[in-house]
Amino acid sequence: MIRLPRVLPPRRLRSGGRRGTGARIAGLVISLALLGGPMADPAAAADPSDSPSTTSPGSPASSASAVPAGSASPTASSSPWRSAPVASGSASSQPCASVMFVGVRGSGEKAPFGSTVTGIRDSLASRWNGRGTVRQVWLDYPAADPLTLKTASMSSLLFDTPMPSTPYFDSARVGAERLAALLASQSTRCPREWVVLAGFSQGAQAITEALARTDVSSRLAGAILAGNPDHHPGQNVQELSGTAGLSSIGLSALLYYLRGRVEQVGGSRDSQVKTLIQTTIDVHQGDYDLVQARRALAGHHALISPDAYPNSYSICLSGDLVCDSAPAMARILTMQSTFDQELDRGLQVHRKYTPDRLGSTLDAVARQMNTVTAAASQGHPVPHGQQIRTPAQAPAVTAWGRPQILVAVGAGLLGLAIGIGAGVLGHRRVVGSARHQKQ
Repeated sequence: MIRLPRVLPPRRLRSGGRRGTGARIAGLVISLALLGGPMADPAAAADPSDSPSTTSPGSPASSASAVPAGSASPTASSSPWRSAPVASGSASSQPCASVMFVGVRGSGEKAPFGSTVTGIRDSLASRWNGRGTVRQVWLDYPAADPLTLKTASMSSLLFDTPMPSTPYFDSARVGAERLAALLASQSTRCPREWVVLAGFSQGAQAITEALARTDVSSRLAGAILAGNPDHHPGQNVQELSGTAGLSSIGLSALLYYLRGRVEQVGGSRDSQVKTLIQTTIDVHQGDYDLVQARRALAGHHALISPDAYPNSYSICLSGDLVCDSAPAMARILTMQSTFDQELDRGLQVHRKYTPDRLGSTLDAVARQMNTVTAAASQGHPVPHGQQIRTPAQAPAVTAWGRPQILVAVGAGLLGLAIGIGAGVLGHRRVVGSARHQKQ
């Protein structure tokens, strides 16, 4: 158990009124973690008639360039990249390229990419030097609206083992499985090809869980995760953009962690409810069991491999309820605001993952893409498994070994030391705190 600096006044359970408190906090947690979800804009939710097909990768049901009717479809004319995006089920119809770009839209967004991933795609394309080739694929998966969780049993979602089936989490799982299958099949078909992944909200969750299901680290030029519900302290990602603290925790990750703590205690439902209450309070006071969290997240395929760390990038904006849930939970639990206020505030922030806010991340991924495509265009493709060297990085280490892994672990522990919900602290304050702890 790691004890972090307290961010709330100490609160302990009293003997009276536990059931009422348990029901209130259980309802609050599940409402925030689920109904808040990846927070699709209802006005932008896809009409059923516009939804993409749900065929598995490799199915011939999608045409090579098919895009659902009514969608905002990026084409060759709107992008420096020559070919229009195709559904993942038709990726094998494309010629192999230097790089395969795979976009994964957020909840309720229309195919192919949704507005946020389209902005990421266009920004990467504008940074591309035009050498080599890039093909575009959009992940064909349901991208279900999280509001479908209204029909689920809250107690079952929190306490049942295994976690019951729901449209939202089934959608994220299907997306992860299809993306993992796509990466595996295209690796066999196009062994020299590198991969760039970009996902927003539920799309970022699908990418996270796909990276946990298949090892693509040796040919990953970049994985961009914007507003990720699976974001958590100590995650194997780089954070070059965004404003949330390193200790921020996403809604799905928080739910998985709470479920893991409840399962660990076992016993009667009453004791499980008490554990849920106390764990919720502890998280916001700064107590976070990293070992238990990793175990719980691994059980839900939500842990990115350390090997993928060099080229995985997470962007979380402070106040985004989806990836930075602790501050909102703290304010609600201390009666400083209401659920509706936090939901409204979180929605406004969650819609702000625009290219100008992702600049450093986009620059880093674009440099890696340009290095790979330039080498391929000259007939010298970068061997898989070799760390990509870019002009901005040279001289750089050419292998991801123990020193780099220790740096990643240290960064994760530093984020934990800051405290969940504490925000971004000044450099001097962080260094001073670390020295004090050593003494």
